[in-house]
Amino acid sequence: MRCALLLLTVRMSISRMSATGAARPIVVVGSINADIYLEVPRVPAVGETLIATADPRIFPGGKGANQAAAAARLTGRCQMVGQVGGSDAYGEQMLERARACGVDTSLVARHPTASTGQAYIVLQADGDNSIIVVGGANQLWPEDEPLGAGTREAIACASCLLLQREIPERVNIAAATLARASGVPVVLDVGGEDSAVSKELLALCTSVSPNETELARMTGLPTDDDARVLAAARALLAGGMISEVVVKLGARGCMRVGADGREPLWQAAFPVAQVVDTTGAGDCFTAAFAVACAEGRDVGASLRFATAAASLAVQTRGAMTSMPAREMVERLMAGTAA
Repeated sequence: MRCALLLLTVRMSISRMSATGAARPIVVVGSINADIYLEVPRVPAVGETLIATADPRIFPGGKGANQAAAAARLTGRCQMVGQVGGSDAYGEQMLERARACGVDTSLVARHPTASTGQAYIVLQADGDNSIIVVGGANQLWPEDEPLGAGTREAIACASCLLLQREIPERVNIAAATLARASGVPVVLDVGGEDSAVSKELLALCTSVSPNETELARMTGLPTDDDARVLAAARALLAGGMISEVVVKLGARGCMRVGADGREPLWQAAFPVAQVVDTTGAGDCFTAAFAVACAEGRDVGASLRFATAAASLAVQTRGAMTSMPAREMVERLMAGTAA
């Protein structure tokens, strides 16, 4: 009975997304970072010193801000809820860049004493990266009432709520609880904090999107080939709390497994001439998938739209700066057979 009610709730949520997605903005609750890039030929071994191949560069980022920028560029309507520091110059710089992408940042708070979050990105020559995050203001939300009245109203009126894991779990739970109470679908990108996702949060999510590494961590199962990815996704669904798992597979594309009884759906990656920087590509994918679902596209079309967007993102350096405009995604899909 619980499973049947859960699936009915998901279908009602998807119907609401289809009917109102064009009029209602996507709301993103999450992190805002200054991404500091260190370019190296490879990751140094323990005790080894390497010389960077370029001077450090600073780009706007944070998983929340990246997804907000992607959603705004793809839809023109996205509200960002987050925190930046009041003790440094990074915060306003990051917000200016988000606004340039079309993001509504009026609900972003400025912490009076904390620094803006920072991510130190070690970028290798082949585009792969390793990242160290300093949470700063992203981790210091108010204890008693983390979400203000304006944020609560925005979530209740959203077409979809996007969450990630670079802010405290209690904030995500508060946001997701508000969304589900208003019939708003909740999409959780599992990237960020590497601790276990709470059962309380998972039970509030409509869709959960991990990459292979995150899926392995969530299930304790190997994910080193497609068959094992599928088995791990099914194991995650077997817990009875999650309705849909959308696994990001990098250069192999993505896979969707649902509790609706449908066969798993696979979407191959779009051809990429050169991978420049993979930072933010997963954020782009998750945001684009949410946008496509909110517009009423079916699951297969939504996967294709998200994969096309992510394939464009990896061809530009930076996270937020790599998020493609909608017309770029549409042109790519129009020129590539389904």
